[in-house]
Amino acid sequence: MSRTSRGFTIAELITVTAIVGILASVALPLARFGIRRQQEAELQQHLKKITWAIDQYYDLRSKGVIKEPPSIGQGPYPKTLDELTKPIELIDGKKLGRFLTEHDLIDPMTGRPEWHTRSSTDDPDRSSSDESNVWDVRSTSTALALDGKTHYNEW
Repeated sequence: MSRTSRGFTIAELITVTAIVGILASVALPLARFGIRRQQEAELQQHLKKITWAIDQYYDLRSKGVIKEPPSIGQGPYPKTLDELTKPIELIDGKKLGRFLTEHDLIDPMTGRPEWHTRSSTDDPDRSSSDESNVWDVRSTSTALALDGKTHYNEW
């Protein structure tokens, strides 16, 4: 009488489990690296877009074509980043579309719409801002970038 068994031996199961574990331990760090690299690319894109929007607003305000006058101490820069997400009315009655969307104001490194802003009147030696306007913007994340030298809040 011949016995045929169907199934796997314990040695085969242990071998397959070990191979899957090794592959997973290699793939997980690679996946995390890829996600972080994508977040860095998004951060660079958001910073460029926000800087462009600030520059466009500055140009319009400098030419005196924005209908709403600046607040005291604001100068030609936007008062807040939120100001760049709203349509801008010009003196001639035309309305420009908004420069940024709410999505553009989400920091990819933190997942929140929070940024460190610098004012054109800030003392360069101080880390805090007087918040009279928005001249520059940086991430609030203090994590070390993939280059191993800089932190995201230094970009």
